[in-house]
Parts: sequence; C-alpha cells; structure tokens
Amino acid sequence: MSDENKVLNFTKAKSFKPDPVELAAQLGTPVRLKTWSLIVTFFGDAIVPRGGSISALSLGQVIEATGLEAGAIRTAVSRLASDGWIERERQGRASFYRLAPYREKAFQKAAELIYAPPNMESESGNWALGVLPNDLVLDQQIEAHTISLQKGWLLLDLNNIKRSDLPSALMLFEGNFVQKPSWFLELLAPQELGASMERLIDVFEPVLGAIEDGWQPNSLEALSIRCLLIHEWRRIALRLHHVPTELLPIDWPENKCRAFTSALYARLYNVSEAWLDKEAFCLNGKLPAADASAANRFG
Repeated sequence: MSDENKVLNFTKAKSFKPDPVELAAQLGTPVRLKTWSLIVTFFGDAIVPRGGSISALSLGQVIEATGLEAGAIRTAVSRLASDGWIERERQGRASFYRLAPYREKAFQKAAELIYAPPNMESESGNWALGVLPNDLVLDQQIEAHTISLQKGWLLLDLNNIKRSDLPSALMLFEGNFVQKPSWFLELLAPQELGASMERLIDVFEPVLGAIEDGWQPNSLEALSIRCLLIHEWRRIALRLHHVPTELLPIDWPENKCRAFTSALYARLYNVSEAWLDKEAFCLNGKLPAADASAANRFG
C-alpha cells in the first residue's frame, strides 16, 4: 500500500461518526427494537443508580436520540404505566417517572447477570444431565446446585446433591460427556444466542473503533449508544445458562462478547454521565449523583 493510500484510509477512519439512529435500525432487524423494553433498560441502567426518577422531557430526549418518534415513546410510557412497570408523579404540567419498586428490585437482581465481569464461569463440578416433566419443580436446596437449560433439561452438580434426594420422575444421564452430539450442544449453547452475540459485536465494533481512532461522541450520543448497547446485551445476558466452560463449544462467543461490551461501556460511561449530570431532571431538580458502584460495572 502506498503512503498516499495509507493517509486516505486513516482519514476515512477518522471521519467515521457512529450514528445512534443507524445503530438502532441495525438492532431492529431481524429482532424488532421494542420501545417499551428500551425504556426499561434505560431506567435500570442509567436512572436507578441516580435515585430512580426522571422527567418525561428528559426521558424523551434520550429515547428520541435513538431515532424513535415522540408518539411511539408516549404510547410505550402509557403502556408501561398501565401495566405497572413505572409510576408517574406530576408537578404542575410536568410529569416524572420511576420504575415501580418491585420492578426496580427485579432489575437489580438481573444486574448481577448483566454486569458480571468477563470470564464469568460456573464452578467446576461433577455434572450430570437431567430432564424433568414440565409440571415438576425441584426442591430449593437441589435447585441451588443446578443449571437450568431449556425444555425441562438441566445440569446437576452431583458433588453437592445426593442422588437419594432426587425426585423419582427425574431422568438422569451421567458420564464424562466425551461425545457431545449437536442436540446436546444446542441445549448448552443455543446457536441463536451465539449468533446474537456475534451480531452485537458486528454492530457496535465500528463504534469502539471510531473512539479508539479519536472520535469523541457528545454526551447525548454517548448516552443513547450506551442505552442501545446495554439493551441488546441485556436481551442476551438474561438468556445465557452460564454453563461450565469445559462443556461449551470451543468457539462459543460468550466471554468475547462480554469483554467487548465491557470495553465499549467503559469508553462511553463518563461522557454519557455528563449528560445526566447537566441536562436531566427529576422531581426534585437535578438528578442525584450516580451510585459509586455503577462506575465499576463489569469489574
């Protein structure tokens, strides 16, 4: 490559500016980007650590920055309120929203999976494969040492479970899993989830590349991209089984995707928080400072 071409390619990389609206469009196909779900993600990721309340105006500014129309946002907010997801307070003509307390508690529990650090692995154990009838529920003490897969299938750690305590309706398969047929791998590592993780990286990799090449998003751009990133990762992370590494396919992209999401989130975090500091309002005025633990997510 000539020196002239090198300069041209470098200039092109420098001039690339990620567009939150284009990112949202890419995430919207083939899986439709749901406005109400994106709003819930924004509350859990950005607002719960700051007291939980935000004005309708501030909420609309962030979600509109992803390319969604104001009418669609109002409809989604109305649906969330009627379904008990969010609560509304009024002050004069202004409206303020927060997640309902039990929804906030559920998101905080989910956050343990969403923001877990890269290389999160289940502990080693003496694993066996089991299957249960759909109407049978395991004892809580046994369930604590199992990994639920799908369609009644589960992994059981026999180092911590007595066989005599297992229900008679449970079918158990023991062995070293030397041979892993495709149906078994699909239980452990569904191809659809693997493809979703690869797609997340494909969609957002140009954003991280642009930042590393010197692009600086403004604070609202950073916040809207952060919202889209966590929304897509949340959709994936809450469906992962956290299967022991030794049972997974060699090319399973979970750790790669989690590490990528962590890296991009860290590059967006401080810039995006600046918008919440300066531009967002709650019932009592400016938003409170974020909980210190929020800055250490994925850590």
